[in-house]
Amino acid sequence: MNIAVPRSDKRLNVDKAKSRPIVIVAIAAVVIVFCLFSIKALLTQGAYQRRVVNAKQETVKQLQDDIEAAKNMSQQYDVFEAANPNMLGARSDVPENTPPPDGKNSRLVLDALPVEYDFPALISSLTKLLGMDGIAQPSIGGVDLGVSSASQPSANPQPVAISQIPISGATSPGGAQKLIRDFELSTRPYDITSLQLSFNSSGATLSLMVDTYYQPAKAVILESKEVK
Repeated sequence: MNIAVPRSDKRLNVDKAKSRPIVIVAIAAVVIVFCLFSIKALLTQGAYQRRVVNAKQETVKQLQDDIEAAKNMSQQYDVFEAANPNMLGARSDVPENTPPPDGKNSRLVLDALPVEYDFPALISSLTKLLGMDGIAQPSIGGVDLGVSSASQPSANPQPVAISQIPISGATSPGGAQKLIRDFELSTRPYDITSLQLSFNSSGATLSLMVDTYYQPAKAVILESKEVK
């Protein structure tokens, strides 16, 4: 028995059959695009995680190198400190308050440069040195630049010069020679930039210019690194 299908129903069935592949293709395209974006996100996240792991490994290696360097430095310091005679050829097994050239190398070298400008302390030290060498009527000039001086700790500190300090006083040729020798043997470095010695009936007058230095303290700066 044949049943006649209306023409409109046939057309509807044909339209449905045609639209089904389009829907399937559209859904497949959406799925593929979603998968591609997901894969890209996973790859990006994986690359980021690899960079984080590499940065952590580099940090650990740097810390291990620093620890090893600190151990080696400690051993070298012990040898440096135990040296007798010291680097100036004098005795190191003396009390701490013994003036140079005697004393341990750590006091002669590692403490040679003050970590602060401290101009008043410098003038006091020079006055004491002149008194020890018998310089009469000593005069020490210079301008205190403490406000503008750089004394803050930094990661890479460099020596800072205190230049052209005028010094004068009455002395003798022997006293002048002793003063120059004591400047050379001083724990704190001094550079004599000019020297004038004039004689008269009562003795001699010494005039000189000296430079000295200080070095701000070294700061250990911990930094954080952003991994992008």
